[in-house]
Amino acid sequence: MTPSSSQPAATSLPLEGAGPVWDNEHELVLEKKGQRHVFRCGPGEESALLNQLALMVDDPKNNLDWFDAAVLSHHMGLRMRRRLEDKRKP
Repeated sequence: MTPSSSQPAATSLPLEGAGPVWDNEHELVLEKKGQRHVFRCGPGEESALLNQLALMVDDPKNNLDWFDAAVLSHHMGLRMRRRLEDKRKP
């Protein structure tokens, strides 16, 4: 899977640790079993990233599972909620 400029990016890099974190406004990182999964998407690209994540979960060569996908999806939703709340502020 080769990310393009019009699609969210997902990469895996070796690194110890656990748990998803936002490295910046458009980059979600999940560290699992020594692997660092970096997911990048801009506003409005969340659906494409979720589709890409589903493909990764279905890939037997990948160590992500559906629980990981649910956690990442939840964190994406929280980020979207914060952005909407920020837009409502005067």
